[in-house]
Amino acid sequence: MIVPLLAVVASIVVWVWVYHRLVHHPLDLMALTLYYLALQLLWRPLLLALGLDTPFPTELFAARETEELIVLGQGVVVLFLLGIWAGARWLSPLVGPARLLYPMSRGSLPPRTLVLVAVVLTAVAFVATVLLWIRYGGPAGLIQAAKVDRDIAESRALRSIPMLAALFGVAAFFSVRRAPLRLVALGLVALNGYLSWTWGARDVPVISVIALVAGSLIFGSIGRRAAVRTGWDWLRDPRWRRRFLLVPVLALLLAFSLRTARDTVLWGDLAPTIEGQSTVRMMAVATNNTFYDSLLLLLDDWPEEFDFRDGQDFVDGTVAAVPSAIAGQQDPFVSPAVQLAQTYIDRNNGFPATAAGDWYVNFGVLGVLLGGLVSGLLARAGQLALRRFLRDPLVWGFSLVFAVRIFPGGLWVTSLPKWVGIGLPIIAVALLVNLFARRDSDGGGSPETAAAPALPEGAPGPTASAS
Repeated sequence: MIVPLLAVVASIVVWVWVYHRLVHHPLDLMALTLYYLALQLLWRPLLLALGLDTPFPTELFAARETEELIVLGQGVVVLFLLGIWAGARWLSPLVGPARLLYPMSRGSLPPRTLVLVAVVLTAVAFVATVLLWIRYGGPAGLIQAAKVDRDIAESRALRSIPMLAALFGVAAFFSVRRAPLRLVALGLVALNGYLSWTWGARDVPVISVIALVAGSLIFGSIGRRAAVRTGWDWLRDPRWRRRFLLVPVLALLLAFSLRTARDTVLWGDLAPTIEGQSTVRMMAVATNNTFYDSLLLLLDDWPEEFDFRDGQDFVDGTVAAVPSAIAGQQDPFVSPAVQLAQTYIDRNNGFPATAAGDWYVNFGVLGVLLGGLVSGLLARAGQLALRRFLRDPLVWGFSLVFAVRIFPGGLWVTSLPKWVGIGLPIIAVALLVNLFARRDSDGGGSPETAAAPALPEGAPGPTASAS
């Protein structure tokens, strides 16, 4: 147990160093990317190294040397983190083109306009969801079709509507002054979260809660007080720090609760994978915090048992990102996560292995470094493209979606299809916002959302050191 624990501690030290070097603000896109990696590649192996849980699924690890695998896994984690640092620092000439992958807002919409857009988008999301309820026999039938039968692939493009509606609702909540309008905005966010949940997804309600709670640290009174500190050292404010630490706790509890509710709707009780398990195991599985376990499977069996895919997964993902109306009818895209599940248990539910796992299974150890370089470049581009998040709550919501849904912890095989399905609609909306937004010389934003000055390009922030 000592050696795996030391390996995890060493990885944490590297993570802290990378964070210190790259993060400008504790809630910018680079920071969000590193938080996701910490949850999947540091917190989970720490639990395993301390003996608080065993790798999942248990039966697949019965004959494996788990301690050796954890040490090997943390070596991969360190390599990926160093790749992120190098990509963010050394590939700066490519940052400009990469910023085109993100929405770039030039100003803020008036508060009432945000409310109006949120209402319209919510109405569209409600109508689209109700039509699917009618088709599949109600909310429970839609959940069954989405998570068990997987019968709504042709309708997945519509899922971006409740996401956008929720983002505008969050932006309206932080922008308007009148309490009734704030309650309306909050209600719209909650409604869109429920609509999305009936599609079998938890991303909209979880992202909405993060956007609201963490957003209060930017646009609320605590954020305004912290922003005036010398050097913008927000983390030195104890009230800000306490609420900041509360964000992941609330997000994980909500994700667990929504998973429990979904299982109850489908089967009347918890799913067999978590029923009767320890609290640590239940939380890990229910909140999708077992991606590191899948990475260990890849490291143990590739290339000894199976051949590397030599980039074919990325080719297939690129092809899958092209709409069928343009590319014609294509074979269904099978992601590495699904391939891994099919390999071991002949199921289609998927064993995601993080972005590092996608790069490893395609190109080996050097692929992990390459994936880190590309992921660092993308995170740096997003950090700059979305630097107005401190002034505009809509941009703050956009940054969460790109960090949590499209490039979670880096570039995955599935990132390009998600960028087309989720990111492009957001970029299109941002372009429309730019046509009607109020453009101020200092970066824009209404007085109610101007919590702090926007970050200048490349400027070091409170936690960044000169390099």
